[in-house]
Amino acid sequence: MKLAEKKDTKTHILDVAERHFAIYGFAGTTLRGIIKEADVNVAAVAYHFGSKEDLYSAVIERFAKPVVEEQLSRLRKEIVKRNVKLTNILTAFYEPPIALIKSMGKRGATLSLFLGRCQTEQEPIYSMIDKHFAPCRDQFLLAMRQVLPGLSKKDYHWNFEFMLSLIVCFLTRQQVISKRYTANENWQVDDVVSRLVGFCTAGMQDSK
Repeated sequence: MKLAEKKDTKTHILDVAERHFAIYGFAGTTLRGIIKEADVNVAAVAYHFGSKEDLYSAVIERFAKPVVEEQLSRLRKEIVKRNVKLTNILTAFYEPPIALIKSMGKRGATLSLFLGRCQTEQEPIYSMIDKHFAPCRDQFLLAMRQVLPGLSKKDYHWNFEFMLSLIVCFLTRQQVISKRYTANENWQVDDVVSRLVGFCTAGMQDSK
């Protein structure tokens, strides 16, 4: 029973912290505010996480770990194919995070805001964030060399950054975009992934 209670408390703190970091960013979030909303004591946060930085890292890891694992799993299946295509590489990158966020319902909107905001955090916080996604970036850069041979090292990195910026834009602005351009806010994973992949493919092929 005690183990279950600890697990529930840890998840609850993560959920509250995720909302605070999404709304206020790292600098604007305080442990005091998280503790107050979560209705726990300082000792509970210290026991499960430690510092504010540790808690932020745990919020990142909760999303990043399963997503990166799925992205890399799909990427490995693609790069062994004889005629691997850029569109399939991009789909392997975009679909796992988009599908996970969609499956979360209302919490997905909060997580989207958090993930978009975290990409604009200043150092040293950004480096702490980046370490969770670095294995994914490195492997997709290698895959780009396979499907887009002949570019400079700088071009490959810029292509990846532009690829990343598209999903960051979607994550942070999905609700605004849906309200502005459509009557239906209930976006579909396949449609979003198709748009991201199509736009990114055109841009990368033009860079050759």
